Amino acid sequence: MKKLMIILTMLIPVCGNSFAQAPDTLWSKIHAITIDIDEGKCVRQTNDGGYIITGSCVPDGLISHADVLLLKTDASGNIVWTKTYGKDFFEEGLSVAQTSDQGFIIAGRCVTGSYPIIDPPVSDAWLLKTDANGDTLWTKTYGGNGNDYCTSIQQTSDLGYIMTGTTNAEYCYPKYEINEDYEPGASHAWLIKTDAKGDTLWTKAYHERSHGNCVDQTFDGGYIIVGWIFPDEPDNQSDVLLIKTDSSGDTLWIKTIGGDDYDAGFCVRQTADGYVIAGQTKPEGKPYNALLIKTDLSGEVLWSKTFGGQLSDVAFSVDVSDERYFITGSTNGTWWVTAMSDMWAFETDVNGNLIWERIYDIRFTDISFSGIQSSDGGYVITGMTSGGFGGDLWQAKLVQEPTSVEDNPLRITDYLLNQNYPNPFNAATKISFYLYEATSVSLKIYDVLGRVVETLIEGPMSAGYHDIEWNSLNLPSGIYICRLESNGYTKTIKMLLEK
Repeated sequence: MKKLMIILTMLIPVCGNSFAQAPDTLWSKIHAITIDIDEGKCVRQTNDGGYIITGSCVPDGLISHADVLLLKTDASGNIVWTKTYGKDFFEEGLSVAQTSDQGFIIAGRCVTGSYPIIDPPVSDAWLLKTDANGDTLWTKTYGGNGNDYCTSIQQTSDLGYIMTGTTNAEYCYPKYEINEDYEPGASHAWLIKTDAKGDTLWTKAYHERSHGNCVDQTFDGGYIIVGWIFPDEPDNQSDVLLIKTDSSGDTLWIKTIGGDDYDAGFCVRQTADGYVIAGQTKPEGKPYNALLIKTDLSGEVLWSKTFGGQLSDVAFSVDVSDERYFITGSTNGTWWVTAMSDMWAFETDVNGNLIWERIYDIRFTDISFSGIQSSDGGYVITGMTSGGFGGDLWQAKLVQEPTSVEDNPLRITDYLLNQNYPNPFNAATKISFYLYEATSVSLKIYDVLGRVVETLIEGPMSAGYHDIEWNSLNLPSGIYICRLESNGYTKTIKMLLEK
């Protein structure tokens, strides 16, 4: 059974703060795909301006187990189509991306086995490739005799895929709370590189007693991985793990970030001058706090900030845009960050200072697992809302349209450079930016070696929004960097050319 229930913004209890006016909720929707459990774990914008979400669905928990869910919506959050994928016992999608052929790649886990504990389930990493309509083209599994799963995937500049996750894990599922009761085993943070058909080119396993949660291809063609590690054999105190590799997955440097608390990193993104990490920290005997860390390009910590109140809070995702950081997670949880919690979205400046936050308290337990900034400067979030047993997939769009300095108490920033669209692109792509005042502008395209391949603008421009189309002409496929400089403002975006 399929149904769609729209929750009007005015009926959702929403809490702001005294820092700045939070973006308005343009729409908020509950997608009840099955009669039991549907949840969204990862959302991405598609080239048609809509959104793709992966997660899992359980048609009936009394007689069925979870399948991978893939949900396509239009730009207004209306369902275009849904697909489910099963293999054996339990399957879950944890990360999704649109591919250069307009199809989709889903990474997650598939579990074989049966209950009770005398026959424990075992997880493998599972990769699914679909066409633009969500129909399966091929699937691949990766792993050994232990528990393996993939939590993050990207298509790389060579049209293959890079995945990170955990191999030989203690559990057959990713953990979202690290605390005094955790018993680390012989797990390893894991990086897998495949070709366009999902065939393995190489795999890397890093430190023992570590987990990988997110990977991002860096401007130099290498990779940055975040997760957590238990650095001291005698105890179970965890630190954030940050690994930088070259294009072959070989380690360039490893950083462990933390102190006496239980720290974990769930998401990492590259910025123009380093990396930003979202995660959690928990002092012994106390609730969790959301954690945001900024490092330089060598992984050295520039600052570390915590967010939250008296109850448990966590930051599951971070998106970098317009020299600000957009974070999603859950807040007001009980001892567990995902129990009796509220959906949470907030934004900080480049120094980690809170600008605004918005909290959604819809049902008994509400969790936002993933959030992105959309191409129009808004924000899109996905997760799950639950009244107890079961739950429904939740999706929301936040927008804040700048008008004038007098009318708008919070300008996103004086100068904006939005992500190009479409991205990835085949030949031409649109680059848009906003100037608060008339000023001189430099807009250039660089390759991954830092060489200028084209100067798009060099000179005075009027105030307001501007669009420019870049035709890649005879340039080869790969990653290119667009850099905007204006009156002391500098912003870069990463663009993927696929021919």
